[in-house]
Amino acid sequence: MHIAMRMVTVVIGLAAAAAVSAQTPAGAQQSQAMQDCDKNQQTMNLCAQQRYDKADAALNRTYNRNLKAQPDEAAQQRLREAQRAWISYRDKDCAVEAGPRETSGSIWPLQYYGCLERHTMRRTMELQQQACGIEGCR
Repeated sequence: MHIAMRMVTVVIGLAAAAAVSAQTPAGAQQSQAMQDCDKNQQTMNLCAQQRYDKADAALNRTYNRNLKAQPDEAAQQRLREAQRAWISYRDKDCAVEAGPRETSGSIWPLQYYGCLERHTMRRTMELQQQACGIEGCR
């Protein structure tokens, strides 16, 4: 039994070492940046993008749930069209809010992704409220 425990410990240790060594320098940089979101402009920009990515993933889950809950194909198509129109609006509105990238400097990604995150979180809440009308609130 003692030998088996040592083998398990060795295997776990090797797996952990492999996972750490397999991490790319970019991945390590992103991981560190997420811990130091206010360190410099680059880390603030990266964190803003990561926050938007999380908000977008939540939106996609909510949207897909709503799409499946629609009573028929016509209702699904209306939701698809509404979502496409909303995405177009969001992207254009954030481009206006953040200003032209070429003249905005290094802060542009922070402003742009911050705007995308705000719009996306609002849209997720709207879709959740719509789901209450379709499925009843849980």
